[in-house]
Amino acid sequence: MRKTLVSALLTQTGLPLATVALESGLSGSGELRAYCRHVHGLTPTQLRRLRGRAKAESSAITLTLPVKGPYHLDWAFAYLKRRALLGIEEVIGHHYKRRVSTASENPAWVEVWASDSGLKARLPLGHTPVYELLERVVRLFDLHTDSRVIDHALSTCSPLLAQSVDQAPGLRVMGAWDGFETTVRAVLGQQVSVARGTELANRMIEAYGQGDFPSPVQLQDQDIAELGMPGNRGRAIATIAQWVGQEDLQLSEGEAAQAFVSRIGEIKGIGPWTQNYIRLRVVKDSDAFPHNDWVVLKQLQTTPAKALKTAEQWRPWRAYALMHLWRLASVAREVETPGEHSK
Repeated sequence: MRKTLVSALLTQTGLPLATVALESGLSGSGELRAYCRHVHGLTPTQLRRLRGRAKAESSAITLTLPVKGPYHLDWAFAYLKRRALLGIEEVIGHHYKRRVSTASENPAWVEVWASDSGLKARLPLGHTPVYELLERVVRLFDLHTDSRVIDHALSTCSPLLAQSVDQAPGLRVMGAWDGFETTVRAVLGQQVSVARGTELANRMIEAYGQGDFPSPVQLQDQDIAELGMPGNRGRAIATIAQWVGQEDLQLSEGEAAQAFVSRIGEIKGIGPWTQNYIRLRVVKDSDAFPHNDWVVLKQLQTTPAKALKTAEQWRPWRAYALMHLWRLASVAREVETPGEHSK
């Protein structure tokens, strides 16, 4: 992915080499030169000349994102649309936008859309380093995984999943743009519909974030239950915000985030469903599985304990099996009441 990013920065912008290096996640122009010679067999200047003189005033770069295996566009963009935050996210068809500037600044947007060649992304310059924006896009759209491997594994272990894979190959587990934001939204979404959880998140933005999703500092001392939720749930969010703020935690993939998710189980108001949902989207654990999810229980017509036992055969891809169970449920609901979805 860095190869694509470096090439785009050199050929689509007139940024100084030192700036290109920093935007790519490299330490400086020296490391950039070494990288270009190793990967492209050219110096940065030679690579830049291949595409002619770039505009120095470029405000964004456009990338083609590599996609491994089938990619179910309808599932991915519909999933994001049902959870889009007012003023921060927008989804129209197969086109996603996320504001990366604050509400008080001139708006700058990350955009991802479907094209004939797969997925494309437009990343703005001058805000967050573009390599960080690209990492977030890759995580959000689950682009590290190869759906061919997952689809084959699920198809061979379950007739139910084989049917869904045949109908909808390439289902992805959409990740988190921001780990703290998604963790808070997981708590907001406990035992309520996606629409209700999103409504509460939008109320939170309006009440505490001044148009942006609130930071841990903005939430840690709030009486969040006033937004319209049980007191324990509101206090749980405030406690999570306090822990994240005090410890300066970066909630993303990795052992630290996994340990944090296990730890929040100590908080009153946090249940196993919430922990597993955070593992699913924030930690990006391909084997995360909320076995007590009501849609799972309905689809399998079983109990939480038996659902967990049934899902053993789906390991290590239980998170993707969950997407198929949610999809099957949404298809059934669409037949019953067109236009309505819960998951």
